[in-house]
Amino acid sequence: MRKHLFVVFTDDSCRQNHALMYALELHTKGHHVRLLLEGTGTRALSEMTNPDSRLGAMLKEARDLGVLAGACDRASHGCACEDPSRKVADLARDQKVELLADLNGHAGIERFVRDGYEIVVF
Repeated sequence: MRKHLFVVFTDDSCRQNHALMYALELHTKGHHVRLLLEGTGTRALSEMTNPDSRLGAMLKEARDLGVLAGACDRASHGCACEDPSRKVADLARDQKVELLADLNGHAGIERFVRDGYEIVVF
């Protein structure tokens, strides 16, 4: 089995949905998959509170299965890229999504690379 880290760096809902579908598919087939929300991709966390959102349901499933590694701390606070519309840090905490800050406040990927994960960026 292979190891994949999906880095969701987009706010495009189609790409976000497919990243989640692929991650969950690989996980159910026995692969080691982790998913990281980064940059504008952190906005997807707001879907977790929408009961009608397919993306929100998949994010919750990924969280519950241990596939969702977390979200970039700086991006979730709206600090990175000076984008205040991404202030979802409180929502991340409410939804029990880890905020990752091991790269000067940003989510690092070195630990995944060290553990043999292949990086896929959406």
